Amino acid sequence: MKDFYFIKADKPMWPASANVFSIRDNNGLILIDVGCGLRKYVKKLYQKFDNLNLNINDIHTIVISHAHPDHMGGINWLFKDLKDYRKLTIIINEIEKPSALNIDLLNESFDIELIRKYLWTKLKERLGGFNDINDSFRMLCAMSQLPEDTDIRTIKDNDILKLGSYTFKVITTPGHAPGHTSFYEINKRFLLSGDLIGEKGTAWYSPSSGGAIGYLKSLHRIEKLKIKNIYPSHGNKFSDGKIKNRIEEIRSKIRIKDEIILKELENGPKKLLNLVKLFYKAQYSQIFPGIAIVESHLIKLENEGKIQRQNGLIRKL
Repeated sequence: MKDFYFIKADKPMWPASANVFSIRDNNGLILIDVGCGLRKYVKKLYQKFDNLNLNINDIHTIVISHAHPDHMGGINWLFKDLKDYRKLTIIINEIEKPSALNIDLLNESFDIELIRKYLWTKLKERLGGFNDINDSFRMLCAMSQLPEDTDIRTIKDNDILKLGSYTFKVITTPGHAPGHTSFYEINKRFLLSGDLIGEKGTAWYSPSSGGAIGYLKSLHRIEKLKIKNIYPSHGNKFSDGKIKNRIEEIRSKIRIKDEIILKELENGPKKLLNLVKLFYKAQYSQIFPGIAIVESHLIKLENEGKIQRQNGLIRKL
């Protein structure tokens, strides 16, 4: 695939940038994601462009897998550095478009109000209220939002997206983000999996982003595809037998949290924060993503009729 470029990030895990992909067509270059919004990450991206003999001013289209800072944060710098960003077309899932235009909406999909509900007063004060997830991003992997005059084309689940010589099926795969999008190349049978399936680990998930229920449904959809290679947003490309193994590993990691919660509840009713501490020892991890992830599992277990909540306590049925 001489017209397809896999621009791998230096590190695979947050707060590193996501991998960036580029496709050359007759009009120039198409980017899929752009990485973190700190200048140092953008400079590294430009350096990698130079190494591949690519010119940023040849970019005419940017596809965004989802509106998170490690995927679209760098877009603000690109817009400043390009000769005329108004000639760019941005392609994004219709569900993610509002957050790309107004990053304050990330507080909803990251369930910040839910988290604040469980924060004890002194910690909330120390964190400055913990009102805005973007405050946490600024020093690690800054987020950007699209200018109002951006030329935006929205896509939706099951759309067919033609990018250069490649034909992708758009697959909305929630769990990690409400409109998280995976792209399946139907002829060469490779998948741009975004954060759904990485080379290692499991992406965090929250109720408003699809939660454990959405994540498992997304994995089930992808599992049905005939995939030769996966290009994840974090880590290296992997193929064949490892694809099935990675899907099963991620699914098992999600399901085992259900089992641990239910086993703990056999010892009696518990508060949500007691359950969070089963999985996360560091205080900051308990706050995020701990509360959101555990709440996702409680919603799932409630739907399955396995637990009941009353007066702030969770009981096994």
